[in-house]
Amino acid sequence: MAALGIVAAAGCRSTSQPFVAREAPHSLTERVAQVGEIVSEPIAVEPVVFDDTATAESPIDSSIPAPPDAQLLAPQTSLTGPARERLATPQADNTSTAPSAELIVTSVRNHFPLVQQAIAGRVVASGQALSASGAFDHKLDAFSQSQPLDFYENYRHSVGIKRDTYWGGQTFAGYRVGRGDFEPWYLERETNRGGEFKAGFLAPLIRDRVIDANRAELWQAQWERTRVEAEIDMALIDSVREGLIAYWEWVAAGANLRVADAVLQLGLDRADFLSKEVKEGQKARIDLVDNQRIIVSRQAKQIDARRKVEQTAAKLSLFLRTQAGQPIVLSADALPADFPAIEKLDQSVAGPDIAYAQSRRPELAELRVIRRQLGIALSQANNETWADVDGGILVGQDAGEPTSSKRDKSEFELEATVTLSVPLERRKALGKIREIRGKMAQLNAKSRFATDKIGAEVAFSRAALIAAGERVGQTTEGLRLAEQMLSAERVLYEEGQSTLFNLNIREQQAAEAAAERVSAQLDYYVALAGYGASLGFATTLNTALVASLPAEDAGDDRVEERIEPAGQLVAPGQ
Repeated sequence: MAALGIVAAAGCRSTSQPFVAREAPHSLTERVAQVGEIVSEPIAVEPVVFDDTATAESPIDSSIPAPPDAQLLAPQTSLTGPARERLATPQADNTSTAPSAELIVTSVRNHFPLVQQAIAGRVVASGQALSASGAFDHKLDAFSQSQPLDFYENYRHSVGIKRDTYWGGQTFAGYRVGRGDFEPWYLERETNRGGEFKAGFLAPLIRDRVIDANRAELWQAQWERTRVEAEIDMALIDSVREGLIAYWEWVAAGANLRVADAVLQLGLDRADFLSKEVKEGQKARIDLVDNQRIIVSRQAKQIDARRKVEQTAAKLSLFLRTQAGQPIVLSADALPADFPAIEKLDQSVAGPDIAYAQSRRPELAELRVIRRQLGIALSQANNETWADVDGGILVGQDAGEPTSSKRDKSEFELEATVTLSVPLERRKALGKIREIRGKMAQLNAKSRFATDKIGAEVAFSRAALIAAGERVGQTTEGLRLAEQMLSAERVLYEEGQSTLFNLNIREQQAAEAAAERVSAQLDYYVALAGYGASLGFATTLNTALVASLPAEDAGDDRVEERIEPAGQLVAPGQ
């Protein structure tokens, strides 16, 4: 029947199977487990390989410790951790097979350029950490000076190696030789015939003992690598959400095209019926003209529906790519036959969802890392307010034949030094402390707002999901009633008790009801994608993921630290 044709074309359930809500679940995990039936395992993404030869050949010194309290803010499991198994991605010639939402997610995670851009930040952060560790490289120093034309003819040469240490000091060792005639006030430049060997170290006693500029830069660079992971997770969550929305818009456009095709076919089929009826004198010839008008109008709507399919396919191609990363523009033949089945959710409080999202969302993880970086900067600023007191020891021994009859160069040399330097006004350090504390106040306010915003997003998306599910039920019932009225009106028209005008109205009402249901289904899956993103998932929302949501996050407090006046980072309870 024509009415059933509209139902099938619109991708709706049969009228004998009306929308039925399942029994309302009794717990949060049961309610959330019924969000959707797109079931997939969490997707492991293989990180993009970049040309990082310099990093590979010159790794960061493994002897350099990690920044203090590194375990306190251990990063969450990255959404793009080492791949365990790369999932299948679409092929360039596979444009007529209906893709699934999971395939779109896989393509986004593996090949979407904005995700690749975020992943490339790993190389940037790795380079920054490698550069910062260069402050602790060994440095080779050499010196040569010849004075062949002068009253005092002499030659001096030296070579040595030194290194800034991780505890703030410096070690050095070297060899020098000085020969010739030296000015009486420069006799210390002369050595025995075999030259002089020297070694020593310089150690901070107050300032730079716990932290110094080199270590502060290195620690901040190491935390930057953690921050980049949160940035990658944010890019993944946003990109997956946008990709899923583009996919469901394409599916909805296809469903609307099938509705347009079906309602057009009703007019075309009726044209043959009317021609026969007019010849037999059962219908007026004007009905043929009116029916042709209806056909032309519906053909225009079909063209518009086809345009939307092509446009949404073009938009989807940004997210659906081949192994080589080339966009795939799907044909209309690849459209799925229907939206997946949905389940109606009852009203519920989103408090546990909010707690879970606040413990998982990468925005808050990034802010915690930034807070740690500011804490390191504050510690260094406090360090600069202290007196710079350094102590050092130098040992030296000349070798070879003495150059002086006094043999004053042949004895073992031991020298101890203490230096003192202190800024009196300390304005540079105090100004830096004030600046950092202001940034921390800004960060605290930003963190509070981000926490509240995440809670609002979860509540908003869950409310949208519940309402969309209810709307699908209502539009399904509305479509069933519209089809029932259309069937009755058609019988009346065929019996001569109704007019083509009335029949056309009923057909339009049925088509509009089918389109409304498609719109409700689209809203549901868009809300589902938004709900998954608000919870921090970079995949399709599925039963396995959401059924394990904890009632509350017991470990959230572990990352909340306070900044003491001395600039030391202290965990709660200490």
